Amino acid sequence: MRDLIEKLLQKGYSVLFSMEGGFPVIRIIKGTDAEHPVKSCSLGSGDFRSAVEDTLQSMILDLERHPQ
Repeated sequence: MRDLIEKLLQKGYSVLFSMEGGFPVIRIIKGTDAEHPVKSCSLGSGDFRSAVEDTLQSMILDLERHPQ
């Protein structure tokens, strides 16, 4: 997971993790604008580590295909 976060940081993004409604939420923001994430995703049940890695990878691929 560290390499995924480093990849986002090198591109000028930040990653925020939070709990909302009992579910983990991942947000990718540009710079420090937490009010307007460029990508966000709520995770369901399952293995948190693998779910986060899969989700981050998917979000990164989408950002690479469609830069914000």
